[in-house]
Amino acid sequence: MSEASVSAKPVALVIDDDQDTVDLLEIVLTQAGFAVISASNGPDGIALAIQHRPALATIDVTMPDMNGLEVTRRIREATGPTMYVVIISSRSQEHDILAGFDAGADDYVPKPIRPRELQARLAAVARRPVASIGAATGVAWAPAAEDAARSAYLRQVVAGESVGFEEIVEEEDGKEGRDGMLELGMRFVGSWIEFAGLRINPARDLLVIDDRIVDVDPDTIKLIETMLYAGTLTLTSRQLALRFRGENEEKPTTAPDQDRKWFDATMPKLLKTVGDSTVSPRWFAVSEGRLKLVRQDG
Repeated sequence: MSEASVSAKPVALVIDDDQDTVDLLEIVLTQAGFAVISASNGPDGIALAIQHRPALATIDVTMPDMNGLEVTRRIREATGPTMYVVIISSRSQEHDILAGFDAGADDYVPKPIRPRELQARLAAVARRPVASIGAATGVAWAPAAEDAARSAYLRQVVAGESVGFEEIVEEEDGKEGRDGMLELGMRFVGSWIEFAGLRINPARDLLVIDDRIVDVDPDTIKLIETMLYAGTLTLTSRQLALRFRGENEEKPTTAPDQDRKWFDATMPKLLKTVGDSTVSPRWFAVSEGRLKLVRQDG
């Protein structure tokens, strides 16, 4: 067990029995502005968590004597909800991820760890650039608030429940929601939707492109989320607009020609924001008032 000197910086606790992983996490967290302490087993990690009350803890799932899920539960019982807990694991199946969240984790990072992605997640949670985490001394570091309703909605999508847009009339085969999203190559990791380098956390209004945090307003996140939920369906400008506003054709607040103007004005700005191309689209194929997501190879 090793301890770094605890300073005015926020403290990060690393609990992992693999020294190579500990060394990597210490580098990443130190660069992100944390004072790092570490433990090679669960009991020592719990003791450090109680002693230092860190702002953040990364916990490996597979450890001898006490696994990371049990460590997470005991830390939560002993310290409460204020610490931000990140599970680190080589297991990335859906039931493994859900078990981590059930134990009290806030995020789940699969191995092998990608340092830039981990830094992006830390910065996203803190709602400030990576370089400035911990810059304000004497202020407790805490995760951003989460929209409980949108978290519940995402869980419904992940579970395969209908996203409830009955106004869609399918002119070709296609699947919305979970099945269509998985068919396109998307992944669900905790509160994140990952799509070939594009990642959003709808519940926290966060967007990450190729491990780079993109500063956008909540409406942009909501629009991207709406587009992703379309799965393999092709949406017209009208259908996308209705979905975005949570409406249907029974009580629309705009006319179809207004929605087409909105679509034609909004899509170029969105594509520019995410760095997509109309000529060779990476995620969103937009043409003549219609939207279709790009299927990812492999």
